[in-house]
Amino acid sequence: MRFPPHFHDTWAIGVIEAGLLRLRTARGEWIGSQGTILAFAPGEIHSAEALTPAGYRYRMVYPPAEMMQAIGVHQDGGAEASFETPVFTDQNLAGKLIRAHQPLMEGEWGTTAESRLVIALRSLWQGHRGAVVAGAHDPDDMHAVDCARDFLGARISRPVRLAHVASECGMSAFQLIRVFQRVLGVSPYAYLIQLRVNRARDLLHQGVGVSEVAYSCGFSDQSHLTRVFKKTIGVPPGVYRRSVRERAA
Repeated sequence: MRFPPHFHDTWAIGVIEAGLLRLRTARGEWIGSQGTILAFAPGEIHSAEALTPAGYRYRMVYPPAEMMQAIGVHQDGGAEASFETPVFTDQNLAGKLIRAHQPLMEGEWGTTAESRLVIALRSLWQGHRGAVVAGAHDPDDMHAVDCARDFLGARISRPVRLAHVASECGMSAFQLIRVFQRVLGVSPYAYLIQLRVNRARDLLHQGVGVSEVAYSCGFSDQSHLTRVFKKTIGVPPGVYRRSVRERAA
């Protein structure tokens, strides 16, 4: 099992239950095994690949930024909030996260189940909080990347030419690619595809049909969406949509 570089619009927090894998982010590379905690901030690009033939198994929750802010996760000194490292080992907290996650996956939504999750997330933040170092990248690079991200984010459903994006940000296409790779670790095109996948996942959650999702998210057709979605999420969009509906039933 391999997930290419990708990011989430929400926080992504979970525990590896079995297997061995390599995880990469702009902050470094880690080996994860049973009990390893994963804690990625919104927009933090990461990839994962199995290191054993049997692959790996994990549990994840995706709390929105509003929920994390409500439990005390906030920005410090203008830097984006994050955990000290995105991958670490804390067996006590790993157990809390698993015990909080399991009843939610079994449909036991309620005050007790949700409180257990909030307590686990708050403990995680209090014990492993950190912050992205402000000024880690050249200000001009950051400005260009922010410009490109805003431009791409406003055009998820439309065809986009790299030269047009670069021109809007005051540089050549080759310069923009280099800056994007240096700051985010992916190309502008890969970033746009991930934006589209994230939007597709949101629409599928809402029950929108796969063909309509493909059109709304800028994919050339349903087959294109299926290929990209399966590569990024691990299952085809139709299967993902059915699983969401079954859990909600």
